[in-house]
Amino acid sequence: MKKELIMNKLSGFILAPAIKYLFVTAGVLLMTACADSRIVTLETSVKQLQNLSDDDRDGVVKAREQCEKTTIGAAINNNGCGTQTAAIKPFKIKVNFENNSAEVPLTAFSEIQSLAEFLVKYPEITLVIEGHSSKIGSAKFNKKLSSDRAKSVASMLVSDFQIDQSRISSIGYGFERLAVTGESEQAHAENRRIMAEISHTEYIDDLKWTIYTVDLTD
Repeated sequence: MKKELIMNKLSGFILAPAIKYLFVTAGVLLMTACADSRIVTLETSVKQLQNLSDDDRDGVVKAREQCEKTTIGAAINNNGCGTQTAAIKPFKIKVNFENNSAEVPLTAFSEIQSLAEFLVKYPEITLVIEGHSSKIGSAKFNKKLSSDRAKSVASMLVSDFQIDQSRISSIGYGFERLAVTGESEQAHAENRRIMAEISHTEYIDDLKWTIYTVDLTD
């Protein structure tokens, strides 16, 4: 028993300095690490191989984009391309004239201006202006009068709105195509006219459905 007690005391005397040495060594190493001011340069980051930007904000990254400048809100596929629906844009014009006159009335200026703007917007369109007359007088006289009315509007488009003359033609029908039958002054006034009807097919982007979408089939 005494021998065992002596051995325990000897072990304590031997281990205590060793443990103390370990603590002191660890403390020195810790302080040395904290005091180290060297800058560690990290390796270069991995290069980005694909362009992940989305310039037109359609949800498709640049690396996969096949249709640039998508309309915001358009329905698209995985490549950023959408579909379009054909829509016909019609334009009609009718200008009435005074009796026995081919002079364009001042009240018709804004309507002819709108026609000119339509022609400027769609430069591929050509136009035929039809002249008509009431059924008063001879057929020969009214044929020329209706032709002069159509030419007056055509000339106005060319001179006042710089529409290329090659895009405009005119024809007079006299009273062959009456808009209103009858012998009243009202009927005659309606028939003294020029008419033109043109259209343009425009392709409109199909949009994504939202709670604000209006179903045109209802």
